[in-house]
Amino acid sequence: MSGACGVKSANYMYNVAPKDGSVLAMLNPGASMVPLLRKGQKAIRFKTRDLNWLGTASVRTYTIAFWHKSPIHTVEDLKIRQAIMVTSGRSSMSYLIPHFINAVAGTKMKIILGYKGGGAMNMALERGEGEGRGNFYSGFTGVRPHWIKDKKIRFILKLGPDRPEVKHVTHLRSLMKTDLQREMFDLLDINLQVGQSFFLPPGVPKNVVETMRTAFVNMTKDPITIADAKKRRVPWKTRTAGQIMAQLDKGWKTSPEAVNKLRQVLGFDKALKMKKKKKK
Repeated sequence: MSGACGVKSANYMYNVAPKDGSVLAMLNPGASMVPLLRKGQKAIRFKTRDLNWLGTASVRTYTIAFWHKSPIHTVEDLKIRQAIMVTSGRSSMSYLIPHFINAVAGTKMKIILGYKGGGAMNMALERGEGEGRGNFYSGFTGVRPHWIKDKKIRFILKLGPDRPEVKHVTHLRSLMKTDLQREMFDLLDINLQVGQSFFLPPGVPKNVVETMRTAFVNMTKDPITIADAKKRRVPWKTRTAGQIMAQLDKGWKTSPEAVNKLRQVLGFDKALKMKKKKKK
């Protein structure tokens, strides 16, 4: 159920889906902190911490990558020269993360909206319409592995859990200069630490939830499943329901100052003010 980068399906699961364990969903990685960062917006009709979490099949490294013909080689280059980034929309991580980097690190990425999915963004780089994009590292290994092998792209920054192939790449947190910036980054990074997590709606009987959680853990340890993930070049870094909830609790313990500042940086408070103004 696509729509609003995961918000539509989360709203459905929270308010409409049967509460008998027959329907489960995967949360978009960028949606886990939405109820906190977009508090007060009527379009957000779910509470992340009230969902019955089953686990995460994989948490993945997120990267900021540039086409090999781009003159961008380092973060310092991004501070000197404007670089064209491609993305789908303002709710996507490929928009929000570069936008955040511009605000806190002084980079000059110009973000072009309107591309219909990752395939269109990749074609934009190949055609020279854009220079770079944000994407999971496994997003490249899954559909454009030759880009990495043939050095068609170069990785400038990374976020989230690390992986050996990009060990040398600068982690975005290292660019944060103040405690407030680090707290803002950690809140944004929780989306990646939670990853693509599976859940049941609130209200599902406890025994059903526990049975499903056990089944999910067994699935993540199954040799056939692990082999299939390896074949598909998908990283296999799982998380339990308890680990997911610990990350979410960490997010909600973020200081109000950092939450409000991140809202401001990402433009969420501006969107809320504009909606209220239109109603008046």
